[in-house]
Amino acid sequence: MHWWLNSRVYHGVLSGMARKLRRSNLSEDAYTVVRDILLNGDRYNPGDKVSVEELSRELGVSRTPLWAAINRLEAELVVEVVPRQGVYLVDYDPKRALEMYVAREALEGMAARLAAQNVTDRQLAIMRRSIDEQRKCLSKGDTDGYYTRTLEFHAEILRAAHNQTLERLLTSIFAQMQAMRIQHKSIPTHLPKSCLDHEKILSAIRKRDPDTAEREARAHMQDLASAIRRQIAKEQPEIATQKEAHDRLRALTTVR
Repeated sequence: MHWWLNSRVYHGVLSGMARKLRRSNLSEDAYTVVRDILLNGDRYNPGDKVSVEELSRELGVSRTPLWAAINRLEAELVVEVVPRQGVYLVDYDPKRALEMYVAREALEGMAARLAAQNVTDRQLAIMRRSIDEQRKCLSKGDTDGYYTRTLEFHAEILRAAHNQTLERLLTSIFAQMQAMRIQHKSIPTHLPKSCLDHEKILSAIRKRDPDTAEREARAHMQDLASAIRRQIAKEQPEIATQKEAHDRLRALTTVR
C-alpha cells in the first residue's frame, strides 16, 4: 500500500482530529502515518527525539505496530534507534548529504535513461505541469512549494523508469533528504538553474533520447552536489579540503 493511498488517515491525525488507525492493516497504516509525521516538518526537527509512547497514545494503537514502523524507517535511514536512549529523527550531516548526491547521480541518471525508454504521454504531461508549477513557486518566492514540486518531478521520472529496485533506493534517499532538510540549506539563488536543468531532462525524455537524458540528470546532480559543497565548506572546511585532495589525485591518475 503506497503512502498516497492513505492520505485521509494521516491528514486527519496531523490536523489534530481524534482519528484512530484502522484495524485492517495496522502495520502498514502505522508506517504511513508515522513516516508523514516525521517528514512533514511541522512537528519534528532534524535530530529531535521521537516519543513512541506519545505516538502510541495519539494514534490509538499498541507499540508493536509502531515499532514495526520505526524499524522500517530505521532501515531507510530516516530515524536512528540509540540503545537505552531512544529514537531520533536523522540529523543534518554534511558528509552524508554529499554522499546522497553522489548516489543520486548514479541512480537518477539510470532512472532518466529508463524513463526515456518507457515514459508515457500522461507522465510527460505530469512532468511538464510540475515544471510549470516550479516556475510559479519561484516567481512567488515560495521556496517550500518549489522543493515539493521538485521532488514530485523526480518521483515522476522514477515512476516512468518502471524499476522497483531504483524506486526503493531513491525513495529512501528522498526521505532522508526531507528529514535532514537539506533543501533549506541550499543556496536560494541556485533554484532557477535547477529549474532549467529539469527542462533539459524533460526535453531529453520527451525525445526518447536515453543517452542525453542520463547525461542531463547526472549533470544536474553534480551541480546540486557542488552547491551543497560550497554551502557547507565554511562550516566544515575539512570536507572541502578532502574533496580537493581527491580531485587532484583523480586528475593525476586519469588517463588523458
